[in-house]
Amino acid sequence: MRALGEAETALTHHDDEDEPGYLYWVDAGELQIMEARSYTELRRPLRAVPLLTDVLAHYDVTHTRELALYLSWLAVALADANEPEDAAQAATRMLTMSADVASDRTAKRVQVVRTRLAPYSDIPQVRDVLSDHRWSA
Repeated sequence: MRALGEAETALTHHDDEDEPGYLYWVDAGELQIMEARSYTELRRPLRAVPLLTDVLAHYDVTHTRELALYLSWLAVALADANEPEDAAQAATRMLTMSADVASDRTAKRVQVVRTRLAPYSDIPQVRDVLSDHRWSA
């Protein structure tokens, strides 16, 4: 988490002339996503969910692959927060976004979400999303 703080400092105190060209995509929103993903992996959903919800509310929907990936972390964080209905809703959006994306990384995240939702299969919304044929795509 310290490294993310250092990245935020570097992002806010940089000189555009010294910026390497490959950093064009790093902005405050991407840094927020990285922080939220870290909290998700640390199983700290109460920190992850608000960050993900905030940044996804403004995320460019034309970035389909990235949006599907970020929705996968939201679904996992919501499942970890014992919010299976909301996790199922995020998973449904993730499946919709990833349906036309040929990405190994997205396919792997889809399976992670499926595994994390499985313990909640007795909940109607989760059962519905788990029965979706797109899981095997």
